[in-house]
Amino acid sequence: MLSFECFRSEHIFIFWEQRELFPLISDKSLYLRTIMLIELLYQKTGIFLLYSRLFSTSLATVLSFSLAMLLFPFYINFLRKFGMSSELKDNKGAEPVMPAGILFLIITTLTALVTVRLNSYVISALVIYVFFGIIGAVDDVVKVVNKRKVVKGLLSKQDYQYKADGISATLRLSLYLIISFLVAAAAYEYIPNINGTINLPFVSILKKYPYLPFWLFIPFMTITIAVLANGVNFTDGFDTLAAVPCITSLLFVGVISFISSNTEWCKYLLIPYIPGLQELLPLIGAIIGTLLAYLWFNSPPSTIIMGDSGSVGLGGLIGILFVFTKAGFYLPIVGFIFLMEFVSVVIQIGYFKMTKKRVFLMAPIHHHFQIKMRNSGRYGGEFQIKSKIAWRFHILSVVLLVLGLVLFLKIR
Repeated sequence: MLSFECFRSEHIFIFWEQRELFPLISDKSLYLRTIMLIELLYQKTGIFLLYSRLFSTSLATVLSFSLAMLLFPFYINFLRKFGMSSELKDNKGAEPVMPAGILFLIITTLTALVTVRLNSYVISALVIYVFFGIIGAVDDVVKVVNKRKVVKGLLSKQDYQYKADGISATLRLSLYLIISFLVAAAAYEYIPNINGTINLPFVSILKKYPYLPFWLFIPFMTITIAVLANGVNFTDGFDTLAAVPCITSLLFVGVISFISSNTEWCKYLLIPYIPGLQELLPLIGAIIGTLLAYLWFNSPPSTIIMGDSGSVGLGGLIGILFVFTKAGFYLPIVGFIFLMEFVSVVIQIGYFKMTKKRVFLMAPIHHHFQIKMRNSGRYGGEFQIKSKIAWRFHILSVVLLVLGLVLFLKIR
């Protein structure tokens, strides 16, 4: 019988990095149908390099980057041919096309078929990423349709709101919460290490390792995934603005995943030991490689934008990875930019509904900075303003990555 948390069998093999037993399913033919290409090569050749998580992660990063660099030009031309843009600009040729997130999903899937070894962590992460990406893709398509209505005069520009013209916010949030809840409940039930324990900043697990019961942990996991999906989506407002914080967040959970799956390192650093978490590394590497290639084409002035299919999917994925690494309480540090964008929207909407006044000049908060810098008159134009904001956000995300790693690994 195939268990969700692991494959059970008398057949075993050795983790190359940590020399620990990992069960496989008993039926060999079924096993060969479930393993990925790199694992099949390892089984056939016995070359331990093919089993190394660092090698498969590096391979996934380079392969996804190469695929993205190869496919993006064709994909951009394809989207431009069909007018896939939600931007309202006078110069049609200057319009960046969308959504890049669909190509993200394709490249990640292709790379996973080569490098990723499926286990419950990988499956859960992929479910969130794919379903959230599909929701975002539908939203992107509706935006393009509405933009065409504006061009034809069937819809006024006032009624066309770039961030809310697709699927209604209520429906999107409901779908986020439902999918997150189902995945969280399944993970809690079938993955032994998803047991409600939380790692707190500044506190050693030997002194305090709090446990959240089922009725608290499931909402915590659900809300974390949904909030990050919205937070990354709100951040994706300027060229490259969301991509770099996504990369730094993925680097954080990648480092934690690698270290947390090694018993000796966990004992030395006093962090939770989570076997099987290292299987997420090639998936994380594949997404980072794709994002690096995306930055090549999204660098100002952008040729293609991420769209909700990219930002929502990546946000949901990052959220569940923080939960899997038991680093949920480090999210306000490493993912500060995403939470700042999300909270600014919540405050703006809530305060306006209560008082008919605004806290920020415009939300999300990067638009507040944009208007403030524009009003100062010290900048030559919108290009300089957006570039200045984006670079400052990028620098902040790198600093927060370093701070988060230091706090998680050493300061207790």
